Amino acid sequence: MKFRKVTAIILAGGKNTRMGGIDKSMMPLKGVPMIQYIAAQLEPHFSEILIGADDSEKYGFLGKRVIQDELKGLGPLMGIYSCLLSSGNDLNFITACDIPDIRIDFIANMLDLSAGADIVIPVNGNDEYEPLHAIYRKSVIPSALHLLNEKKLKISGLFGMVETKFIPFDGRGWYYNLNYREDYEKYAKH
Repeated sequence: MKFRKVTAIILAGGKNTRMGGIDKSMMPLKGVPMIQYIAAQLEPHFSEILIGADDSEKYGFLGKRVIQDELKGLGPLMGIYSCLLSSGNDLNFITACDIPDIRIDFIANMLDLSAGADIVIPVNGNDEYEPLHAIYRKSVIPSALHLLNEKKLKISGLFGMVETKFIPFDGRGWYYNLNYREDYEKYAKH
């Protein structure tokens, strides 16, 4: 167990609109649903893995606790908030169910940089943040709640409210975010 006091959270509560309504988390990768493929990569390294989703029956086969949103329809910020409330650890690695490849060395690097930070977030040279492949402390819960109460649902709203470390990120060759059907088909071929 590499990260004893860190929880891994896989968010799977999206509407899948960019994928044409197809449930990304259940799309097959190497013979298993994508969410299972991701969980299998995390399992040897994390003592706790949570699934952020509204359908606990659907994800029952994973054998993980499924955390439902405190309030429905408020997007990934609500998923982050709800899962952080349920997490057994202060530090949390949060990823999305459509980012199939997990680099443990990259997570370890973010965790190494997490001292004194509430969020450690990868950003590439074009100011493209990856808020759904980042480290979050439970200390962001009050700020997330404040944004949710104000109906400000962008995760980036947190960045100015809590101590946020931006780390340079170049995921070429391993980081894929399968938002669209074409992304998935291209990834599945390689």
